[in-house]
Amino acid sequence: MKKIEINKFFENFPIEPESQLALLQKYHEKYPASHFVTFFYLKMLQEKSPKVYEAVKSKLLLSILNRSEFHNCKLEYFTANETEEDKIDEIAFLAAQLQQNIPKIKFDPSKHNADINLAEFGEIEDIEFISETLAMVYADQGYSGKAIQMIKKLIVHYPEKNTYFAALIEKVKNSVSNNNLEDSNY
Repeated sequence: MKKIEINKFFENFPIEPESQLALLQKYHEKYPASHFVTFFYLKMLQEKSPKVYEAVKSKLLLSILNRSEFHNCKLEYFTANETEEDKIDEIAFLAAQLQQNIPKIKFDPSKHNADINLAEFGEIEDIEFISETLAMVYADQGYSGKAIQMIKKLIVHYPEKNTYFAALIEKVKNSVSNNNLEDSNY
């Protein structure tokens, strides 16, 4: 069963159970569509007031996204005899245990082959930038084939603008034929 510390989610969460439930009820009334608030409110009702929980669960459980998580968790919160300092001491104890038994990664030569270059097998993406502006730059520089290819790719990406791009292709083709006519006059 997963344990969730409710004090991590709410600032200045009260210690008294009645105040905790009242605060969650107030939040639930203020934010009825919040999955987060509904989750904690129902969980608190389930633990503190089972009769009220049974009365509202059929309606409110529908608004919880992951009901299996709801059923497989238990709320933890500070009580009058458990303080913040106790939690800090527990964390210090766990940190000390971790420092005594530091996890180590062990190298297994049987799984490693030095003759294989793993970088060769990685995927290398050929990134191609396409834009109308770049296509027009290509056209202005005399690379009409590249410009037309890019505009055709733009048609695939933006089919709703296909008539506009078709007109743009015609414009590029016409500018190429006009340039060829001008060159032949010299």
